[in-house]
This record gives sequence, structure tokens and C-alpha cells, in this order.
Amino acid sequence: MTQKEPLFTPDSPAGQVLADWWHDLESDRGARAELRRARSPEDAALIPATIDLITRLRATPVTEHRGWEGRIPAIAGLAAHLDHRTTDQVLAPPNREALPKRMASPKGDRPRVSELRFRRLLQYSREDLYRPMIRVLAQLDNKAGLFDLADAVFWWGPQIQKAWAFAYFPALKKTA
Repeated sequence: MTQKEPLFTPDSPAGQVLADWWHDLESDRGARAELRRARSPEDAALIPATIDLITRLRATPVTEHRGWEGRIPAIAGLAAHLDHRTTDQVLAPPNREALPKRMASPKGDRPRVSELRFRRLLQYSREDLYRPMIRVLAQLDNKAGLFDLADAVFWWGPQIQKAWAFAYFPALKKTA
């Protein structure tokens, strides 16, 4: 089983579209707020900002993947939660290990995302991942890489789950 190639990178067509869309979302507070209130990918799919992202992505290689349009609303909704004051971190070059390692990073004497919550997160299907990821992003102070998040949600399945597990568990602070 080979690792899926990232579709969303700073220099890929889909990544450039996503980054431009996210920058545009920064100046449209109403659309950003509407996306942040979406309770599911289905809710997010009906928001004009999401439809705009889907329309822009039609000119990229993302369209070569079956079911791509159904994956984008979750990405749009989650991207709206990312903190615009941390643009450098949000638009950082992709690193598939960065997000799960940040979840394992200590906040006080515990990891930012508990081992139990992380294990549960890995068990969710792509369809059920949305709400738990919003809670995880909140625990990370809404600081995460846009490209990492988009790639993980787009490809969510056994390969990403395994990669996250291999990044999260070794990064946990060992207790005596």
C-alpha cells in the first residue's frame, strides 16, 4: 500500500487555489463566520464560500479523484476555523507528521489532545470526522497547517490514520 501523494501543497495548483481562497475568506468575515457555524460538511456544502472553492478547484487535478466534490465542504468548514493571525503557520509547507505531533505536544503535564480522544479520532470515518476535528482544532488553539489539514481530510482512511498514529504516539511525553 503506497502513501497517497499530497494534492494540497504551496506549489500545486490545488494548493494555490486553496491558499488564495483561504486568504479571500480572511477579508469576508461573514462567509468565514457562516462556515464556522456549519455543523456538518452537508451544511458547509450549501454555503456560497464553499461553492466558490469547489468551483475554483474544478481547474485543478483534484477533479481526477472520484468523489472529490463531496470531500471539499469538510475542508472548507475546517479551514474557516484556522486562526488568520498565524498565517505563517497555517500556510507552512506540508508535513504529514506536523498535525498529529502537535496533538501530542504537551500543554502543561498532558498532551494537547488526550490519547483517548486521539484514538477515537482515528476510528472516525471521513463522514464523521468533521465535528471531532473542530474540537481538536480548538484544542490546538485553531493553529494548524492548511495544506496538512486539507490533505488529511481529503485522503482520510487507513493510510492517513496509520501515518498519524506513527507520528502521534512516539511524540507523546513519556511519564515515569
